Amino acid sequence: MKPVAILLSVIGMAFACESQAQARIYTKPHDLMVLAIKSGSAAGVLTGQVDEHFTRQFRSTGPLLVTAKVIQNLGRADCKRLEIIYTKKDVDTPKGRTDAILTTQMNYCLDGGPPLPEGVGE
Repeated sequence: MKPVAILLSVIGMAFACESQAQARIYTKPHDLMVLAIKSGSAAGVLTGQVDEHFTRQFRSTGPLLVTAKVIQNLGRADCKRLEIIYTKKDVDTPKGRTDAILTTQMNYCLDGGPPLPEGVGE
């Protein structure tokens, strides 16, 4: 093997290992959404009840990857509109293995609830 090819292989493996090492694991979607509200976006692997539901629904044992990002500011500073993308890996289909992807949006606040309309709860 040529030295350049070996070097490129080593660099590629280093990047792959680094990205896997940085994968954050969440057991509750709330933790991911709070981080997204505070920093603008968050991503990682979701475990727990939501992952179990996706596993049953899609008959897959692959990981459930999730990303959340702020797409709109709302009236309260602690509330944002988030886009959340769930990707269940290694789903068996009649055409072979693929990923199941669910994209959704929701209004969410740091306390875990939805933002209340003006004048409600005051």
